[in-house]
Amino acid sequence: MEKSKKEHRDRLVTLSLVSVLLILLYGPAADWFVAVDRILYDQVAAHVRNEPLADALIISMNPAKRSGSEVSDTYGQIIQRLSSLNARRIVMAEPPEPGASGELPGWAETLASGTPVFVPASSRFADLAARSGMFTLNPDRDGVLRSSTMWNLQDGIMTPSLPLAIALHDPSFSPDPRISSSDVSFFLTNYEPVPRITASQFLAGEIDPVTIDGLTVFVDASPALVGSAATLPSGQFVTRSEIVAALLANIEQHKVVIAPAWIKALELLIPALLCILTVLFLPGRNRREIILITAVALVGLILLDALLLLVGRVRLDVGRSLIIFVCAGALCWWLAGTGKKAAVNAFKRGSDFLAAGRLEPAFAEFRRCAPSEAVASAMYKLSLAFEGQAKPERSEAVLEWMKRTQGESPPSNKQAMGNGEGGIPQRLGRYVIERKIGRGAMGAVYLARDPRINRAVALKVIPIEKEFEDEELAEARLRFFREAESAGRLTHPNIITVFDAGEDKHLAYIAMEYLPGVPLTSFTDPKKLLAPRKALELCARTAEALDYAHNQGVIHRDIKPANLLYNRKDDTLKISDFGVARLTDNNRTKTGIVLGTPMYMSPEQLNAEPLTGLSDLFSLGVTLYELITGEVPFKATNIAVLMTKITTENPAPVSNRRPGVPPSVDALLFKAMAKRPENRFVNGGEMAAALRNCAKYAST
Repeated sequence: MEKSKKEHRDRLVTLSLVSVLLILLYGPAADWFVAVDRILYDQVAAHVRNEPLADALIISMNPAKRSGSEVSDTYGQIIQRLSSLNARRIVMAEPPEPGASGELPGWAETLASGTPVFVPASSRFADLAARSGMFTLNPDRDGVLRSSTMWNLQDGIMTPSLPLAIALHDPSFSPDPRISSSDVSFFLTNYEPVPRITASQFLAGEIDPVTIDGLTVFVDASPALVGSAATLPSGQFVTRSEIVAALLANIEQHKVVIAPAWIKALELLIPALLCILTVLFLPGRNRREIILITAVALVGLILLDALLLLVGRVRLDVGRSLIIFVCAGALCWWLAGTGKKAAVNAFKRGSDFLAAGRLEPAFAEFRRCAPSEAVASAMYKLSLAFEGQAKPERSEAVLEWMKRTQGESPPSNKQAMGNGEGGIPQRLGRYVIERKIGRGAMGAVYLARDPRINRAVALKVIPIEKEFEDEELAEARLRFFREAESAGRLTHPNIITVFDAGEDKHLAYIAMEYLPGVPLTSFTDPKKLLAPRKALELCARTAEALDYAHNQGVIHRDIKPANLLYNRKDDTLKISDFGVARLTDNNRTKTGIVLGTPMYMSPEQLNAEPLTGLSDLFSLGVTLYELITGEVPFKATNIAVLMTKITTENPAPVSNRRPGVPPSVDALLFKAMAKRPENRFVNGGEMAAALRNCAKYAST
């Protein structure tokens, strides 16, 4: 599926999901999912800073062993004594039941004794008290009391709640401008305790009478904790008097938590905006970007919710919005994975078609893949293959696709001309050389550019006529192009792609994919070693790539840190120099070197025996040993001694030489560097699995 079509499909799927979620979470199933809003509110509400009600006291009694008349008499005694001591106001959030008779003997005089007394409007004392207000407890389904009604419609009249009525009775009270009749609820957060004494202590005179002057006193027949009437979002168990005290403190200190009309509109707008964000920006992105966007949005919403509550004293419910966005993000993450898998399958099919010479099906499969370096490299090879089949119009179509998807900028004049200094050729074949970037056993490596598509390539150049005698030159030239062709068939994420090979100005060259990285030799210095887990992972990738090459009938013959290129920025590893080792092998006499680098060679390679891919695995074991310890397992002052050690000695264990290296690595290296090939890992895939298993227990 082409990227645009897949992205369109993903948008439709995501839109369908968020639409269903919107209907469910804010429609028929709202009562089930509103619990998420409550949970999020509770987590923040517990941390809201509140101040206790100033100049307040709670006098409580235990009615457990008293009759109703005794409780009523005690209430009367307390109120009379408080009035005589000039209490500022008296609140009975839970007044006694005086009896079923219509008259209230004695209470009219008691409640009219001077100090204003406040009672709930539902009490029989409401007509006798100075002021009354509605006070009902309506906890949510989970039993937590989160809100209390601010105004109530009673007999066609808006009646304030008890805490609001108490505050409004004070002529010096200036109402919070945020409170209006349209704000239907106060929201509770946590309770800052008010001092509490028992009725017996108060009536026995154990309290200094002077301290009562000017206090707001709550007379309560519910002891703390034992007589709790509700649970707050903070998890505190509170009595009715403590609830009134908490709300009254917030009202008088202008710290009431409310949900004004504009918040209600915002609660509907946020999920709609999140749905638009999800549909427009998440489909078509990779998994890392989806996780990042989702995480940023979630953190942003939670911070907004916390900021409004902690600073603005405004409740905003975003729990259900978070559910919608998380579900949509998870769907897009999954869809991105299916797209990646489809792209990987398309890339594999395209590579197989290209290797089989079926160029048109290969072009169709590659176009299904998202633009990347690997796809561009494969397309580059495809354009050259079309040229080889004398189909220039198809080659141009491939190049046009690459220009359109890669979007590379044109080269500068300096790049196009090349410097031509220090013996560096300005051009080989159609490639414009820019600068020298390295040197191998038989030649130099240059950064060059293919002017046809403005693509950077690494150009390995070998002075073939200088390296071989006349009688060997024709055979070396034939072998060179044959090996380059074999390497050119390899298409793997961890193998440098070979694009082209040619000869110009008595120089043979191989045009390869350019990887802006460093060879792993940069990490063989004991002071610059990679973490054990990273070294094991990089070698596992190498083993997988070797397994692929061996299945294609290609043996590298020179695996060593210098031929493993690593780009730390994007964590990319690639094997280089496929197709070059065989040429070196047959020129050992002239160059004075044995095939590959002796210290990394397998015993059968040193003995000039027929090689299999297991020889590469031996060299990879030596490479891993060096990456972990900073030195090769076999060292000697001359080649003869070195060959003896490689063919007869076992490598020393590494787990006791460096912290964080599990003992299983010793067994792995012992098997990888077994003297006989049949005692090593069966193939690179088996070795990669063993390496990753060891990496689980290695330090990072």
